[in-house]
Amino acid sequence: MTTEHTLQNAPLSQPEGEVTLKQIARLAGVSIATVSRAINQPDMVAASKLKAIGEVLQKLSYIPNNAARILLNGRSKTIGLIVPTMSNPVFAPTIEAAEETLRAASYGVLVACSNRDVDRELEQVRTMLSRGVDGLILTGSRRHPDVLRILGSRNVPVVFQDCAETYPDSFSVAMPDAAAMALAIDTLVDAGHRRIAVLTGPTGNTPPVADRLRGAREQLAAHGIELRPLGLAETEDYDAATARAAVRRLLNQSPGYTAIACTGDILALGAIMAIREAGLSVPDDISIVGCSDSVMAQYVDPPLSTIHLPFKEMGAIAAERLLSILKNEPASGLTFMPFHLERRQSIKVLSRDGNVAPTDRR
Repeated sequence: MTTEHTLQNAPLSQPEGEVTLKQIARLAGVSIATVSRAINQPDMVAASKLKAIGEVLQKLSYIPNNAARILLNGRSKTIGLIVPTMSNPVFAPTIEAAEETLRAASYGVLVACSNRDVDRELEQVRTMLSRGVDGLILTGSRRHPDVLRILGSRNVPVVFQDCAETYPDSFSVAMPDAAAMALAIDTLVDAGHRRIAVLTGPTGNTPPVADRLRGAREQLAAHGIELRPLGLAETEDYDAATARAAVRRLLNQSPGYTAIACTGDILALGAIMAIREAGLSVPDDISIVGCSDSVMAQYVDPPLSTIHLPFKEMGAIAAERLLSILKNEPASGLTFMPFHLERRQSIKVLSRDGNVAPTDRR
């Protein structure tokens, strides 16, 4: 009777305690070295032996010992990924794409949230290093200076995403945030709007949002439009309820705006709610444009016109570059992602005098 026939027809009992390579080798009828190669370098093992070993692993619910793997080859096959927040939906596709890319290369992912706290990110970096991660993907450009020092001393490769800063011998990928908001302003101006307010998230702890506000200011000035203090509302966080309160204050203090440019889609959703609460309509009374094109933008009523920033593609690129570094292929410098307008139904076209354009009357 062959080994294959035995495995298919005779149930395997779960050994007591942790399953060892020796036990797997005995049950599969191969050597311990072959089992090790099957787990770590399957392309070097014959298909028939891989099949026999795979059946044993499946029936024993085998989980490789990560500490043993590190001792054997110096690699944990694990990557650490730290993001600023889990509550902002723009980071969900980033995490998903990075995990998919790394999983395809047989790497696992540890994910942590820093809550935009540089001390917390430092603590998380230390924890992940203690777990033996092979590399790190860090999101954002605000961090404790000790992070770079520790990573350099450990010679652990790192890729920075959503970060327009450059670091020696490291790769960064970022969104062109200022240019994206400039496009949002151009879109409103091209639609005939001149009385434009800006709603932004907190700029003090989020450099990309600060860049978006700068881009909006500069583009308004380029069109000869002044952004007055009462026409700018900055929230203390990224919650839609906070955005609603900020827009209520804006409408009460300085009414008459025909459009609001928002530095994020969550803010735009809050703005739409506040406008409705005031008895007004989007886009008939006030047009709204967002920035990021998060998943809910197309489902709000009316669907939100917004600047599409490819966060999913950014996560994939960050993971791909880290994998290249782990293969001793150099990767450094700064790459900006492309962007474009997703035009939906939240912007009304006006004539240059601020009235409804004749082509829009129905």
